[in-house]
Amino acid sequence: MTGDVVGIGIVGTGRWAEAHAEAAARSDNVSIVCCFGPSPDRREAFAVNFGAHSVASLDQLIVNEAVEAIIVSTPNDTHVEIATAALAAGKPVLVDKPVAADVAQGLRLLRRVDADGPACAVGHHARRLAGHRAARRWLDSHPAGNARVAHASFANNRGVGLGADSWKRRGPGAEGGVLTQVGIHQVDNLIYLLGPVRSINARFSYGDVGTGIAESAALVMAHAAGALSTVTTSWTTPGHYRLDLLTTGANLSFRLDYEGWWRDPAVDEHGELVLKEPGAEPAVVSVAGGDPLVEQLEELGRTARYRTPIEIGVVDGIRTVAVVHGAIASAERGGAEVDLGDVLREAGATADEIDLVIGRSD
Repeated sequence: MTGDVVGIGIVGTGRWAEAHAEAAARSDNVSIVCCFGPSPDRREAFAVNFGAHSVASLDQLIVNEAVEAIIVSTPNDTHVEIATAALAAGKPVLVDKPVAADVAQGLRLLRRVDADGPACAVGHHARRLAGHRAARRWLDSHPAGNARVAHASFANNRGVGLGADSWKRRGPGAEGGVLTQVGIHQVDNLIYLLGPVRSINARFSYGDVGTGIAESAALVMAHAAGALSTVTTSWTTPGHYRLDLLTTGANLSFRLDYEGWWRDPAVDEHGELVLKEPGAEPAVVSVAGGDPLVEQLEELGRTARYRTPIEIGVVDGIRTVAVVHGAIASAERGGAEVDLGDVLREAGATADEIDLVIGRSD
């Protein structure tokens, strides 16, 4: 971008809001200029720490002339209401994942996004890791052949530290437990690499985090293009991040050995991509690292200033939320297959919306 720095307002002043603010501080193109959150003390502390102007209401943040775009970093069930208000004021939005608490809310947001109006981006920043970007380029190459099977896993033990009053325990939009908060990253990565999901089988396990909270999950997803993929995720085990792609041309494996918070700009330095071609020894693929959080903020800044396209929009967000809620339904039925067309239909999606999200209108 050229010209003055794009001013961004942020709604929410929690841990991930701090990650956004730290990322903005690493950019020469965007800046957090205004903040709002329900706790006055936390809001003022955030303002002091990051040099932002603190306001006492959402309306004050939205109408602030210095705010050109807005980040929504609040509990899942508040995303749509806040994003809708910002879009109505003509300001583009970046919503933390998941885009909404459920599919019906996601569809309501989708219907408020005007093709000629401000954009609504969704913060699935994990797909921006260098290893995933390289995997996407490799899949698009002739030697890769056709993707047939993929496996992705993501685990951390942060679930055991959830406070008794955390909205991630009981709040609306947290019903999928670890899948909603952790595994959803790999769901988006697999959709990014293999395309939309048509159906899902899933099982959850419970116990160590608290009664009724899914602490681990295992999913089998059938993609519209014909590939199968699995996702495993845990909230009570040490950090683990892997993605394996098996294609008719070769196999590609991405591993990220990093147990810290992904707000670290050097997270890409901990990744390794390995290619195994027929008849050859496994070879490490060199890829240039980036800064996923800065990348998505600068994309938000560009769309605010120049109305340039965003990569990850509401449709992408609904795709992952539909998988989560399809997995919840499958687990409740002992792992039975759930058709995501049915999940969307039950949430009120039209035939055109179902076709847009999963590529089928029957």
